[in-house]
Amino acid sequence: MTFEITKLDYEGRGIAYQNGKVCFIKHALPQEVVNGALLKEAKKYAIYEAKEIIKPSSIRTESFCPFATKCGGCVFSHVSYENSLKLKQEMLKSLFQKELSYEKEIPIIPANKSLGYRNKINVKVRKGKLGYYKEESHDFIPIRTCFIASPVIQNLLKDFSLFSFQDGELIIRINTNEEILLDIITKEPVKIAQALTANHKIAGISINHKCVYGTPFFYMNINHTLYKVHEESFFQTNFFIAQKILTDVLSFFEPNDIVYDFYCGVGFFSLPLAKKVARVLGIEENPKAILDATYNASLNQITNASFHVGKVENIIDKISITGNKVLVDPPREGLHKNVCQLLNAQKFDQIIYISCNPKTLVRDYKKLAENYEIISLKAYDMFPFTKHIECVALLNKRKNVIKEE
Repeated sequence: MTFEITKLDYEGRGIAYQNGKVCFIKHALPQEVVNGALLKEAKKYAIYEAKEIIKPSSIRTESFCPFATKCGGCVFSHVSYENSLKLKQEMLKSLFQKELSYEKEIPIIPANKSLGYRNKINVKVRKGKLGYYKEESHDFIPIRTCFIASPVIQNLLKDFSLFSFQDGELIIRINTNEEILLDIITKEPVKIAQALTANHKIAGISINHKCVYGTPFFYMNINHTLYKVHEESFFQTNFFIAQKILTDVLSFFEPNDIVYDFYCGVGFFSLPLAKKVARVLGIEENPKAILDATYNASLNQITNASFHVGKVENIIDKISITGNKVLVDPPREGLHKNVCQLLNAQKFDQIIYISCNPKTLVRDYKKLAENYEIISLKAYDMFPFTKHIECVALLNKRKNVIKEE
């Protein structure tokens, strides 16, 4: 079936209309005419994959990755980096205008490099081959390398023959000193080749989350703050953009603020914040991350930050100190409805919402809009060439809104 693409949806798919039904076409660009193969059909929409570009867009280029259309990760691999930023900005503008009637310009901060930026990847292993799952499936797509992964990670992938297992997963992450943490997930016995540790700067190797070489953690140094990061703890995937976000977030706070940091992880925001404000109270569900955060506070000689393990909505009432501002950095699923209820009930002076999924940011803000208004909104290209965008929204308590006692 032939389609004329009008614009992109938030997933980076082309949008066209056929017999009154909206059609989403993967790997298509605005102003293109394409032939599409049907992937899924529902009552109100259909999803296609572009199989032939009849009339290409003026911004279309040859993809830098031979696996891009198969694994589905880098949806903008067939445009220049500058044009990918423009497309993302248009996607955001359309989303916020449609859902929130937000008319202000949304600036987007570019990455310092568009390839080789990821400090962590999770690679599948099937029959001795490396690969990813195809988007929204468990179809295995073999790859030879991943161009958005750090060069240190790419070099390690070249030595995959030094690993002795045939099926499972390989989780690789690096720190700011280019040391490597490995976690091998497999049901097979694993033998660590001596050449692996001799040829690469390995800090630690775990098998099924049990450390068998070195340590199950390493240290990150971001903006003069040291972080101990356990192999299972979350940390920002793009060091450069993470530092940009951190600098901007710190500008929202004053010396007298008492700040809750929801979903604090290992203390990425909590610790630099503690150097600027009166008190920081971090809350995180992952016990290992909380152990790291507590250790990191001591490591950096920070005494005005405390960390609490559990779900935000379950333990905040057990914390005796009351904050006037909240920093939230939730997973892609966004805020739990109980957290939104909590934010509405407490009516904090400000909420700084860091989002890796603007769709859930929009959803959550609709629940908060009666009590808070968006003062500023900025996007950051944390994941170049992918459909993902990081956003930071500053929400102020609306005037004449009284906190319930």
